[in-house]
Amino acid sequence: MQNFATLGLLTSLDRVMLEERAVGLLECLADHDIDQAMTFLSPKARVFLGADQRAMPFFGSYEGQDGLRQALREIHIEYDVLSQDIRDILVDGDRVVARRTCRMRHRGTAKVMDVDFCDWIQFEGGFVSQLSLMPETLALAELVA
Repeated sequence: MQNFATLGLLTSLDRVMLEERAVGLLECLADHDIDQAMTFLSPKARVFLGADQRAMPFFGSYEGQDGLRQALREIHIEYDVLSQDIRDILVDGDRVVARRTCRMRHRGTAKVMDVDFCDWIQFEGGFVSQLSLMPETLALAELVA
C-alpha cells in the first residue's frame, strides 16, 4: 500500500532520473558526441533548433534520430563548444527546462564568446520525445559577423 511518503519518494526519484538524463544529453550535445546523444532520444523524437530560420540556416524542426544527427552535424560544421555551464534545471512532471551558457567558437570567423541557451526537454517513457534548443540569437549573429 502506498502512502504519501512513498509517493513523494517515487516522485523525487523520477525527478532525479529526468534531471540526470537531461544533463547527460546536454553534455553529449556540448561534446558533439552524436552517437551517445542518440541513446537519450526516442526513435520518433522531434527536435527544434532556434526560433527563426532566417537567423541561422540550420534553425528549424527535425524529426527522429536521423533528423537530430543532421542538425548536430550542421551545428558542428559551424561551431565548436569549448565549455558549458548548466546554470539551472527545473523538472515539472515529464518536462525539463534548462538554462546554460556555452563558450563557443565559430569555425569560420574564429571568434569566441559566451552564448546563453534555454532548452526544453520532454520525456516519454524515460526517453526524450521533444527537444527544443534555443540559443541567444544575437550572440550567434555576433560570432558569425
